[in-house]
Amino acid sequence: MKSRILLLGVGGLSLELLDPLIHNGWLPNLEFLLGRGVVGPLISDLPPFAALEWSTLLSGEGPGTTGFLEGWRKGSGTYFPEIANLSALARRSSRFLLARSSREAALVGVPLPADPGPLPSEESIQLFRWEEGRLAVRSLSVPSVNFPGTQESETPEGYLEGAVRRMIALSVSVARTVRDSGARMVAVHFAGLDRILSRFHKDIVSALLGHNDRGLEALLRQFFRVFDDVLGTVIEITRRTDSLIMLASPHGFVPARRVINLNAFLVSRGYLALRTEAVGELLLREVAAPVLRAMKLERGRVRKILNRPALQDVVDRTGSLLSSEIGLFDWSRTRAFALSRTGITLNVKGVESQGTVNPGPEERALGEEIREALLTLADPATGRTPLREVLWREELFGGPGLPELPHLVVHGHDPGYLFEDWRKASPSAPIFADPCDRTGSPGGPGFYCVSGSGSFSSSAGNRRLALPRLRTLPEISAMIATVLDGELSSGPEVFSQLS
Repeated sequence: MKSRILLLGVGGLSLELLDPLIHNGWLPNLEFLLGRGVVGPLISDLPPFAALEWSTLLSGEGPGTTGFLEGWRKGSGTYFPEIANLSALARRSSRFLLARSSREAALVGVPLPADPGPLPSEESIQLFRWEEGRLAVRSLSVPSVNFPGTQESETPEGYLEGAVRRMIALSVSVARTVRDSGARMVAVHFAGLDRILSRFHKDIVSALLGHNDRGLEALLRQFFRVFDDVLGTVIEITRRTDSLIMLASPHGFVPARRVINLNAFLVSRGYLALRTEAVGELLLREVAAPVLRAMKLERGRVRKILNRPALQDVVDRTGSLLSSEIGLFDWSRTRAFALSRTGITLNVKGVESQGTVNPGPEERALGEEIREALLTLADPATGRTPLREVLWREELFGGPGLPELPHLVVHGHDPGYLFEDWRKASPSAPIFADPCDRTGSPGGPGFYCVSGSGSFSSSAGNRRLALPRLRTLPEISAMIATVLDGELSSGPEVFSQLS
């Protein structure tokens, strides 16, 4: 039987945080995996967002090839961004992991749809097979998990209870996939980890230090216990098979101080112009658009249903159903805008349908003007200048996807500063704000762990003979591709690549 790979995305965990979590007994199954495998730091110089990290892991390529930054890319002539999707990655990358094997690959909760459209749910199971140069996809049904009498809540306690329920639902999906599917590669995204570490980072650190400031320690322990139980299920199911378990966390978390909004900055400096909404448009944007998004209706489909040109125009002005707030932008008076948290695009004539900036010297001068303004932008509450490096896209990336990337990308910043969702643009939106219900900011390296069973476990005991070095997402992706191609006949060769 060919070897099997389980790629577990545990974004948000770092080696620094793992030590106290394990020392306090929160993660016994993860401790077991770390103790028998190769462990090392994993770093990404990309913006730390799940869709981008998974795009790189599955394609082996960065934004310069795929065109996706933070899970979005903007094609020429349209202001509506395309969401990162597997079909687009397959077309752009010759290293695409789902095309490496004739057998099925399974994705559980990975935040990338097969084609442009709504994101799959956290516990969804998608099975992919590469057939005649294209992805064939089908879904695997999972028994429903019901929790009668418990409602979602935005209180800290209610939020944590909801996170526990979602993790239990994910555990059912993972067990079903690993046990019942014939997939040679199973990729699982633990979305709840990143959210919990973002919102409750301070509470987790406090609990690990022996404090319980808000009385949340029991619920936090319960969440991590359920997560750890999923790992225990994977260990048990794969115990007697030739399986390679790879955990990847491309970033950790640090305490969050403040939030910065790039579109608010552009509005304040007159680079981005917003329209004045009529009452009807406001209702469409704030009431109708969220309902349509919840129904998973895409903008293109709505336009076909509303075949009268006037109604179609309303849909366009209201904006994409993935990001309705884009309808507020007045493109005819806009010189620069952000369709990602960390990237700024210039509204260039001949490239955009309503471009206002002449290409060439004027384009370059505007970009340099914005770049210098960002580097000197000071937070009035702290006196800090949090943006330390803003680069042109060609300074960071290269490849066929370069024209679809923002012209400017914030590459270095104070890690204590979060970036606000780019869709939160309004005349009154502040450039800097307090992080409200978030206490953690993604920053710093994460970790990887490679642990094997069967033929992949024979070299684990020798892992300390050499110190595993710092790894990147493309390197992890390349290692998976090597195993899927069947070029490794035994476990020791896998581990020797890491040392």
